[in-house]
Amino acid sequence: MDVQEDTRALSCHDIVAEPGALRTLRHRLLAWALESGIPDDRAHDIVLAGYEALANVADHAYPGEPGLVDLDAVCRPDSVEVVIADHGEWRPPDEVEDDPVSVRGRGLLLVQATADRADVRTTADGTVVTLGWKLA
Repeated sequence: MDVQEDTRALSCHDIVAEPGALRTLRHRLLAWALESGIPDDRAHDIVLAGYEALANVADHAYPGEPGLVDLDAVCRPDSVEVVIADHGEWRPPDEVEDDPVSVRGRGLLLVQATADRADVRTTADGTVVTLGWKLA
């Protein structure tokens, strides 16, 4: 991630994708966003979308034992970008045909509704979620 002058960056790599570590990372992301001067409502949108993407790593990327996740964020004067990457294997959500009101499978919809831009790229090396927000 290219960090330019007048930006603030956060880089957290090789975090174990398990609930306790991801909660800590969520708090760190919020603190970084607020320290970067991002308005409270936008900062909470960033944390909500980011944490949902992190939770998806724990749920879908690593069957069995937890793997590692990376989070990089940059705040520029006019925008914020958060990139979350895992090194696991993409597993599509389980389809539950008998339950039309399932609470599962809504994570990416939440991410897309909360971020101005949400891009998910999956390769044999893992999944990268790039989230973006414009700042007024």
